Amino acid sequence: MSRLQAAIETGQALEKLALYFGCWDRAGHYLHRPGGSVIWHAQRELPGFPWSDSLMDSGLLRNGQRPDRYDGKVFWTCGGSPFWYAFYWWDNSVDRRGASNSGFYVRGFGWPEAQAAFDYARDKYPKVALRQKQPLVLQNPFPQTVGLQAAD
Repeated sequence: MSRLQAAIETGQALEKLALYFGCWDRAGHYLHRPGGSVIWHAQRELPGFPWSDSLMDSGLLRNGQRPDRYDGKVFWTCGGSPFWYAFYWWDNSVDRRGASNSGFYVRGFGWPEAQAAFDYARDKYPKVALRQKQPLVLQNPFPQTVGLQAAD
């Protein structure tokens, strides 16, 4: 069994979970469970959670050299064991300062199931999706690639 398949199976054995990183109802970027409670230490509470606060707080967008443009484009990556999807976008719907962003972090889905995982998260956080000024549109992280092969 490949490492990817083992990570996916580990994630699927756990309950499906969608988290939200960003401003809940006022300025201040935190990781939230459905309902709004804050997760203060994701790596302690969710063993194997692959992203630090600094990566979630615009680091993934900056690493991908995504311009700070509030346009509804949602970028994504995946990783960890258990397997997680990260969906992130520039967002000034609550915090109007520059470099404000939001993201959904989702486990319990396989590869390639990015759209299903994103839809699941959007359903868990309707308030976040509805407050955006543009529709959230999942981007292809590999625009030059026709067929994707999962690497071991």
